[in-house]
Amino acid sequence: MTLPEHITTWRDARYDVPVSRQLERYNELAAQNASARARVELVARGAYDPARHGTGDRPALTVAEHIELLALAECIARTVRHPANIHHALLAGATWADIALAVDSDESAVRRDYRQWADDQYDLHRHYPNLGMTADEHAAATARAAQNTTDA
Repeated sequence: MTLPEHITTWRDARYDVPVSRQLERYNELAAQNASARARVELVARGAYDPARHGTGDRPALTVAEHIELLALAECIARTVRHPANIHHALLAGATWADIALAVDSDESAVRRDYRQWADDQYDLHRHYPNLGMTADEHAAATARAAQNTTDA
């Protein structure tokens, strides 16, 4: 599966492409960018040595490639930071304190975001019965979000 030829937004990168492929392309672009910038810096300092650093051309990223790099970074971040990961951690027994610490946030913000995600999942289910959370699953998620920190 390949990425679209011109990725201009994070949405262009996310559909039907595994995050592993997105990371691969991101790493290609980031390495090319770092290499080109390093060569420019070495030349500017007078420290560039073709015998040590190679003679191959290291072209800078184009504007389109910089935009693609940004779009891929945002898509990857949104994919790996998906709220469902919090849901699965809770179901596995993680506490709100554990989750807040892991995501460098406070419990109230994590609970609020989880509750919003659960509400969105329930709304999704109401429109598309094969997707999202059922009423019972939503009630359970809402109860989890409302738990006292001592009960978590």
